[in-house]
Amino acid sequence: MLQAPERAVREDSSIEEEIVTIKMKISSSALEPLAEKYMRAKRFVLQWLYEHKTTSLKEVHKALYEVLREKFGLKPKLAQDCYRDAIAVYKSWLKNPKKGRFPILRNVSLWLTPKASYTVDFNTMTAKILGEEVKIIGYPHNLSQYKDFKVKEARLVKRGDNWYLNVTMKKKVQVEKQVKGLMAVDINMDFITLGNESKVIEIPTRLDDSAHYKKLAENLQKKYPKRWRENKRILGRIRSFHIKARNIVQDFAKKVGKWVVEEAKRLNANYIVLEDLNKMISHVKGLKKNYREKLYLMQYRRVQQWVEWQAKKHGLNVIYVKPAYSSTTCPKCGEKMVESGYRMLKCVKCGFEDHRDFIAVMNLCARGSLTLLSAPQMRDVITNR
Repeated sequence: MLQAPERAVREDSSIEEEIVTIKMKISSSALEPLAEKYMRAKRFVLQWLYEHKTTSLKEVHKALYEVLREKFGLKPKLAQDCYRDAIAVYKSWLKNPKKGRFPILRNVSLWLTPKASYTVDFNTMTAKILGEEVKIIGYPHNLSQYKDFKVKEARLVKRGDNWYLNVTMKKKVQVEKQVKGLMAVDINMDFITLGNESKVIEIPTRLDDSAHYKKLAENLQKKYPKRWRENKRILGRIRSFHIKARNIVQDFAKKVGKWVVEEAKRLNANYIVLEDLNKMISHVKGLKKNYREKLYLMQYRRVQQWVEWQAKKHGLNVIYVKPAYSSTTCPKCGEKMVESGYRMLKCVKCGFEDHRDFIAVMNLCARGSLTLLSAPQMRDVITNR
């Protein structure tokens, strides 16, 4: 692949990485045996991690590298990819506050390292995966636009009877740092509110649609408390409802990322302000069960991650600010506001009145402006990701 040319860096700009993922459908004749060995090894490593309570790459390599080579017949680099993949799955389960059932790994997914485990040739539309050459039979239009990107890790996945190679590619891009304008994004269960002091837009969420399918799955489990695990038809129906619920929120998050960037460009804003929600999950245990379950289902951070990904892809900047009292503080005088109607707040000092989501957007924009000030003592700083 061709390397991106060196660019002169202006004082009001910086070089960052643009990341894209290309999903390509490939032929599968030679991949079934390889994938079967890899998944058996991955489940073995995952169980070993659970029993030994460790995520140390050094310990895992020392204990399992030779086992994966000899017992499961994995090639050297694929063995390393396998235990790195299993460690990533185990860490994600550890970080889940609900924990829940330990991962079973039903879906086929292989982690591949460029050059060592796979290569892609866009000229001949072929890929070589651990020595096995496969044809690329489905791909995005205009692949020539990625000729300046550097190929990174890939995922080989199976969906139904089809195989896909999801290739991650990176390129250094010049990002404008001079502040032209700000746009804030406030995420709630009912609406995604975005804009600035001059314009505010509300995007309805699809949380109710997702919660509907989750409820259908739970109702089936209650209706057949003893049979649903053994009956394949009931179990398949329950799984289909859960997958539908998950796909709805994932699809919505991806679309929101695109809509936010499009609106930022219309408002001539090159900075997007988000709330720092890293510690939000630690404050939900005291909430009511229904509200807490919807909060987990909404996945606020997933929406923010897609907004940030799309922003970086289009050369925009993202900053995070403190979320505390953003929707109850008067944006005009800074006093605490009181309720004056459904989701309406009024300032008793200056008389300003507006919808709480619009107030949050104005306050987030103001905090974003403070964060970008040159004087450190004036900043409302949250470390940028």
